[in-house]
Amino acid sequence: MAARFAAAVRWRRDLHRHPQPGWLEFYATGLIAAKLTEWGYHLQLGRDIIDEGKHFLLPNAATLQREYERALEAGVKEEFIAPARGGFTGVVGTLKGSRPGPTVGFRFDIDGNEVTESTHGSHRPAAEGFASRYPGYAHMCGHDAHAAMGLLLALYFAANRDRIRGTVKFFFQPNEENLCGAWAMTEKGLLDDLDYLFGGHVGVVDGRSGTIALDVHSFLALSRFEVTYTGRSTHAGLSPQEGKNALLGACAAVTNLHAVARHGRGPTRINVGTLEAGTTWNVIPERAFFRLETRGINDELNTYMVQKAGRVLEGAAVMYDLILDVKPVATAPGGRNSPELVALGTKVARRLPSVREVIPEAAFNASEDFTVMMKRVQERGGKALFVLFGTPTFGGHHSSSFDIDEEVIMTGSEFLAAVQAEITA
Repeated sequence: MAARFAAAVRWRRDLHRHPQPGWLEFYATGLIAAKLTEWGYHLQLGRDIIDEGKHFLLPNAATLQREYERALEAGVKEEFIAPARGGFTGVVGTLKGSRPGPTVGFRFDIDGNEVTESTHGSHRPAAEGFASRYPGYAHMCGHDAHAAMGLLLALYFAANRDRIRGTVKFFFQPNEENLCGAWAMTEKGLLDDLDYLFGGHVGVVDGRSGTIALDVHSFLALSRFEVTYTGRSTHAGLSPQEGKNALLGACAAVTNLHAVARHGRGPTRINVGTLEAGTTWNVIPERAFFRLETRGINDELNTYMVQKAGRVLEGAAVMYDLILDVKPVATAPGGRNSPELVALGTKVARRLPSVREVIPEAAFNASEDFTVMMKRVQERGGKALFVLFGTPTFGGHHSSSFDIDEEVIMTGSEFLAAVQAEITA
């Protein structure tokens, strides 16, 4: 695997130059699909891997077309992204070993962020010529490194197919940042044959290269909603009594949502991130729209927040005589790594030269839609593990100066290969 590390760095930098956010990852989809095909994997693409009923937060048609054409202009072969047209991005690749054994899944997210990358000379991607070529989009969370880690691992398995027991299955997942890509993939039944599932993230808890955390806990359960109030517009001066003010209803809802009592048995969160309403000075707003999210340290506490939020939304609609529409668009349950895999992974990590330290435990304290996949596999009797791979992040996740120590790609790939070998030994 070490002999192919330089190639993995090139893949990471190629992806870094061509970032695209959720449901627009045409370049990553094409690059990954081409390589998996070359290495003998069975591919699934497009509507075969994305459930249309969970295809939420889709960009508009003009943006989808622009990003599709960008990928083609950058050299992606259309045969690999034609199934993804319309935002059905992502790749699932399957390789059967030469001997019977379990089915082991590996999930790697591939979406970028809607962030403008730094052009400062101290920012390595800018200094070394692999910064984003797409203004307003950048890989500022490390998903380019995740994808490269997955490709390095996939190549290793392809080159050692005669030694593989069972089946390896790769999920290159779109739209993690909006926390709805895993939901759309899981609803297609793609994980229902898995005995084991692995995922992870670079950075997050530890900024030192060569560290690894396996007992990861405190995934915040999350629910996201698009909320619309509809009333009646009228002239604000001539006939205000005939109007039904959707903006006032939304403001009342937002104020009271943030006043929902937090739960005494653990951390809970609520936030309204956007609010849009009104057209001009003298017209009572007919429509108001906002995006709402709730979180809790577990599913029970998040459900508490969702229920409380629902009562607030309904109350504001009654108060201002408005029509209320609430659309769920993303979900991520709480989760916990399977203890058996934490123990096995710890044993494996301690004997790898690339791992300098195993961190005893780590609180994630955020949401990750890997938990959707984790829950599905565990509920069906399988085991799942989410790993944190240490690396400095040079400004922090989602900042304009984010970067990584690329050695983390090798550390992650080696660890996952070693764990798969241990499981199937």
